[in-house]
Amino acid sequence: MNTRTLITGAHVVDPSNNRDAILDVLIDGDTIAQIAPVVEAPPGTNTIDASGLVLAPAFVEIHAHLREPGGEASETIASACHAAAKGGYAHVFGMPNTTPVCDSPMGVRYVIDRAREASPVHIHPIASVTAGMSGERLTDFHALLEAGAGALSDDGLPVADAGVMRLALRCAADLGCVILDHCEDMSLTGDGVMHDGPHAHRLGLPGIPRSSEAVIALRDGLLALETGGRLHVCHVSTIDTVEAIRWLKSRGAPVTAEVSPHHLTLTEARVGDYDTHAKMKPPLCEERDRVALIEALEDGTLDCIATDHAPHAPGLKAQLFDRAPFGIIGLETAFSVCHTAFVETGRWTLGQLIAWMTHKPSEVVGQRWGRLDIGAPADLVLLDASERFTLTQGHLGSKSVNCPWLGEDLVGRPVATIVGGRVAYGEGAFA
Repeated sequence: MNTRTLITGAHVVDPSNNRDAILDVLIDGDTIAQIAPVVEAPPGTNTIDASGLVLAPAFVEIHAHLREPGGEASETIASACHAAAKGGYAHVFGMPNTTPVCDSPMGVRYVIDRAREASPVHIHPIASVTAGMSGERLTDFHALLEAGAGALSDDGLPVADAGVMRLALRCAADLGCVILDHCEDMSLTGDGVMHDGPHAHRLGLPGIPRSSEAVIALRDGLLALETGGRLHVCHVSTIDTVEAIRWLKSRGAPVTAEVSPHHLTLTEARVGDYDTHAKMKPPLCEERDRVALIEALEDGTLDCIATDHAPHAPGLKAQLFDRAPFGIIGLETAFSVCHTAFVETGRWTLGQLIAWMTHKPSEVVGQRWGRLDIGAPADLVLLDASERFTLTQGHLGSKSVNCPWLGEDLVGRPVATIVGGRVAYGEGAFA
């Protein structure tokens, strides 16, 4: 059986290796065998003419919610894999806030096994920091990592007790793993449902102050500085948190941070008249926050882009704003939204965007994915960077449609995703 594939004529953009040229790429089995201006294919090699397309490392997502087990009405591991493949992702880290919580080796293995049945896309379970995400008793970090957990997090909730978080970071330092931190002081959030700003006041909705995120980011960053445990701040949304992270990094704290496409491109104004597709946590903030996030990504204060893909069944979002759940989907739209907003406008190069979606998030979790290295797994995405389209439900792979960009005109999208030499998505179909 032939296992070689030659992709010819593509514009290869691989920021980790400073590649930006028209090149051929030969895949042999599940690995990259050759990259050169012209590759002579062995007899019987499958050939894909990618002229006019961009070939890049497949994307790496370190923050998504898969919902299974317990939330299958909103998403399953299989549908999350489809959403990921359609969005150009080869690796996806799934948060543990499922039912039951992923806080045991059995739970970790369940996610891994279900993902292997569903798709070539690699799913990496994130196990919880505390048992049941209660914030009280630490899980067995060593056993969870041995079972295959890619990282640790109580995302969806903070670890409220500073002493528990300090101990968690000390354990993480000993084991060499990273804790992905949901930074929120629930006593400050209270019953808030959107940013505590002028739009919340106009709508008569309770607000969430910037300080809710910033004080926990600063607290946990100081604990990371003290213990040496690696801390990654999830979904940064405010100018105050940006400044806290900038200061922590200046002190040498082992802290990284991510920003989501919705916080880079939208503000609280997108809520309009109670549109629940613009309800997420942390909430959309003001224009000055959005500008600060863009500048922080550009100057390295923020390290990468992550979607915080959070599917909810239509019926859950079709409630009054204050009752609807927080979160939007993002795996399928991340590249297109950011490419339209920043590459098409000339603010970023295509290479910058690809770096923030490939090798930079990979480095956060201590891996070397998102690189086109000879001998490395053949995880690739083909992008049509010039295609103009209106986003519809047909472009989505998730079971859910809670997306604020439906009906928007976008430029650029993934057209094929190859994972380990296998086509996970291409020509409108999933593997």
